[in-house]
Amino acid sequence: MTSCLRSLRALRVHRIQHAHLRPVVRSAPSAFHKLYSTEAAEVENPAAKYAPKAGQLARFWKKVAIKPVDDQFHVTLDGRSMKTPDGNPLVIPASRKLLALLVAGEWEGQAKLLKSYSLPLTSIIVRSIDGLSDEATRQGVIDNLLRYVHTDSICYYQDYPDSFVKLQDEHWRPLMAWMKEEYGLDIKTTNGILSIRQPEEVVTKLRSILEDFDLITLAAFEKAVLSSKSFIVALALVRRRITVEDAAKAARLEVLHQIDRWGEVEDSHDVDREDLTRQLGAVACSLLKVAS
Repeated sequence: MTSCLRSLRALRVHRIQHAHLRPVVRSAPSAFHKLYSTEAAEVENPAAKYAPKAGQLARFWKKVAIKPVDDQFHVTLDGRSMKTPDGNPLVIPASRKLLALLVAGEWEGQAKLLKSYSLPLTSIIVRSIDGLSDEATRQGVIDNLLRYVHTDSICYYQDYPDSFVKLQDEHWRPLMAWMKEEYGLDIKTTNGILSIRQPEEVVTKLRSILEDFDLITLAAFEKAVLSSKSFIVALALVRRRITVEDAAKAARLEVLHQIDRWGEVEDSHDVDREDLTRQLGAVACSLLKVAS
């Protein structure tokens, strides 16, 4: 929980001011279409979020709440249930009441202008509903995620300098040992420059793990993989093997080594760090299950 709260506080780093737009009254579904048109681009390129966007929406609601309906929670704006860009109700399972509250908190925390990058939990829920509920699409997402198994950065080691070898031993090798202990998998690694491919039995086992994920967990895992560029780091985070902070360090090990040697570049390294922490923190928070 502490890691989640720290990660959510990291949102403040990204709240930058734009020129005030004339308030307009829009429905919650319309807001989603504007907000998430650039979501994927911002995950791949965090700097994209800083460019002013034409027609950026102003906050149009006064009260945010959650409403229990059957075995789900609806997030409401001024009493109206929110909908996803595809027009589906934005609902969260009753077993994830805390997540519903956190999603509502994201919308309550919006100031004058809506910022899609400050709604990472909402984006996970929207992805799980609009993007993964179709079985064919879900299988396509799993296929794409499994490609990261062969390019996972923590499978590519360096045997020099000693300072970086020490970091690898501290942050990467324990994850490899965990994969062996938890799943019986011998993950191939290399010290060379040529790419490697994991054995088919490794891919098959990892596919079976993803097949067992519920839609929210799979959406969260996808965000973790895209943010960290590491299948193993993302899996360890989702399985609560490592904290958000440790996951962010493992994903940025080369950068951290360079910072240690040459110093941190202001408004670059620090922004990347906070963006990754925000993304991975949302993943961790989305997995919390508290029924009441």
